[in-house]
Amino acid sequence: MKKTLLSVATVTALTGVASSNISAADYTVESGDTLWGLATEHGTTVSALKEVNGLSSDLIIEGEQLSLDEEEEVKKTETADDGTYVIQPGDTLFKIGQKFNVEYQQIMEWNNLSSDLIFAGKTLIVSGNAAPVVEEQTEVVEAAPVVEEQTEVVEDTPVVEEQTEVVEAAPAVEETVENQTSSAVAQAEADRAAEQAEAEQAAAEQRAAEQAEAAEAETVEQPSAPAAQQNNDRAAEQAEADRVAEQAAAEQRAAEQAEAERQQRIEQREAEQAKAQKQEAEKAQSQQVSNVGGNAASVAHSVAAGKSYVYGANTSTAVDCSALSQQFMKAFKGVNLPRTAAGQMAAGTQVSNPQPGDLVFFNGGSHVGIYIGNGQMVDALNPSEGVGQRSVSYVHGSIDGYFRY
Repeated sequence: MKKTLLSVATVTALTGVASSNISAADYTVESGDTLWGLATEHGTTVSALKEVNGLSSDLIIEGEQLSLDEEEEVKKTETADDGTYVIQPGDTLFKIGQKFNVEYQQIMEWNNLSSDLIFAGKTLIVSGNAAPVVEEQTEVVEAAPVVEEQTEVVEDTPVVEEQTEVVEAAPAVEETVENQTSSAVAQAEADRAAEQAEAEQAAAEQRAAEQAEAAEAETVEQPSAPAAQQNNDRAAEQAEADRVAEQAAAEQRAAEQAEAERQQRIEQREAEQAKAQKQEAEKAQSQQVSNVGGNAASVAHSVAAGKSYVYGANTSTAVDCSALSQQFMKAFKGVNLPRTAAGQMAAGTQVSNPQPGDLVFFNGGSHVGIYIGNGQMVDALNPSEGVGQRSVSYVHGSIDGYFRY
């Protein structure tokens, strides 16, 4: 028959995680107990019991573990020599981690916890020195001397002897130490979940009972009115509620109608503005086309006259650099250019002998001007410089070249 051997450190760690550490100063709450009664019986105060057990109210639950000894409680908050800690009421994994200067995720890993739910009275491993040591499975024949030596050690240590009996109870299954650890942790978690469910159920029942008592006391203190009067009062309240609801609905409908009319007026104004802008653009275009074939400088000045610089604009009163060159080329040669400066540069043919009426581009096609000869141009430079004539060299940066269409 084969056996699975567990180290003393592993069994001790498992036993510490799965068991409760209840000192002589611990007390299990029974039905009918109160903090005042326990404080009187054990020679202490309600406030002291609340402070020792981390309670925020006087409510205690049947089956809950309370500490009745302040000095004993202080001792239990200190870590044991074996690196373990007994959970106190009000503790959380985060607080315990701060107490022992370790991350709470590490405590969860050492104790094989799948969630941060913990219960007062349970023992946690809070030091790496006390973490379970998992030894590889060693198959040993019973007759071998090493098995006899291990059996003697188990007999000298009661905790290990109890664990060895559990392992030998299933000779047909060769379980690893890891499986034994997972089973113990799973059982411990199941026990904690059951205890938590029982505590929550007891608290819910106590709250329900208190609410029922309060309702009954209120009923006794305030006798109900005659049934007829109550019915009349309810009818009046319902009528008032219906009136308020109808008034609110009428106000909502009026507000929605007013909003719809406002939106309609806005749309109408926008349509009128768009129509006016379109008419202005058509008028300006017709005036510019009439200048086709004229002198390049005069046409450029004519197109630029009365216009201001507005980025993205292309109307009879506002333009940007490419809108101005587009309007000029339509008026000067009747040619339709792309809208952007980069597109216009790509559509033209670069020349080395610029003439009036050619377009000059700057800084990778980011700006364009209308060349009118003698190193001069007409362009829409920016909001501060505006639209007008200036030297080609006035623009900062580099000249990409002159293009003809």
